[in-house]
Amino acid sequence: MNISYKIKWIIQKISVILFLFLALSLVFLGKNVDFYNYQSALNFVKIKSNALIIFLLISTIIIHFNIGVSSIIDDYFHDGIKKIILILKNFLLVVLITITILSLYLIIR
Repeated sequence: MNISYKIKWIIQKISVILFLFLALSLVFLGKNVDFYNYQSALNFVKIKSNALIIFLLISTIIIHFNIGVSSIIDDYFHDGIKKIILILKNFLLVVLITITILSLYLIIR
């Protein structure tokens, strides 16, 4: 399924707004946390609402990255190499989101 450029543009703008909102939320929630102390940082992430915000933040970053890099690949690469690069990009994003989910799950369980 091919999504039109207009919809991709809208999704990219929404993801930036969500990214800023979630990042500011984490800054506000973590303003009293000593992140130089491992146990303090771990306790911050163990709070399920904070873990959810972190997951949503990383997800919006990955969505924004995916659309942006895909448009660059579409513009500057052609045919065979384009398919290989898109497959590698998608594989990287799947690995990143999998690592994020597993890491947060192992921390909050």
